[in-house]
Amino acid sequence: MDKQETMAVLVHTKDVVNYQCRKCGQCCRHIENSVMVESLDAYRLAKYLRDRDPSISTIDEMLARYCEPMPLTDTCFPIFTLKTTGPDDSCIFLKNGLCSIYEARPRTCRLYPFSVGPGERGHDFEYCLCFDSNQQYHFSGGKVSVKDWFYHNFPRLDKEYLKQEYASIAEIGKRMRSIDPMLDKQIVFQVMFYRYYNFDLDAPFLAQYEQNTRLLLERLRRFESER
Repeated sequence: MDKQETMAVLVHTKDVVNYQCRKCGQCCRHIENSVMVESLDAYRLAKYLRDRDPSISTIDEMLARYCEPMPLTDTCFPIFTLKTTGPDDSCIFLKNGLCSIYEARPRTCRLYPFSVGPGERGHDFEYCLCFDSNQQYHFSGGKVSVKDWFYHNFPRLDKEYLKQEYASIAEIGKRMRSIDPMLDKQIVFQVMFYRYYNFDLDAPFLAQYEQNTRLLLERLRRFESER
């Protein structure tokens, strides 16, 4: 089966849309290189798995086992995506047709079938309803309120993280583009270290994320000045 193609339609919090989860696991299949694992996702997943799997004690152990690194842009901005398995490229966490990490699933999964983007005209975010090849399975049989969906699946921590993420990614990308390409490997290592690995699972996430972002930008400015 071909990779899923998605069409996003802008929605508002007052809207009610046709959607009903049938717990069929269809949206967890054919997702190779599709489900991005953000910094906050990695932190949550590692904490969740640490309490259930004695072989997982750190974020880097979780990433090595369950995620794949890949470049997001032509400047090799590094991200992680969930690994897949089997001929239908199912999510590595799909077990017996159900999500085995439901409580700690990535933001992309929690918000599905919606997505979030940077807002305009004084709004922090804009919301979209995403139609894909799973439309035949889920987009009938029930209705959901956009406001209620985001109330339950987009908590305050995620909002604060994402607002900072939109701003920091733009600046990190700008710095990466201005640095000598010969330093690409060093830069990618710095970005991955501060955006994924340099977290204490027993300390609050957001303060660490803010500090890591400051340290990363300092490192990138240093590389920039040495060009």
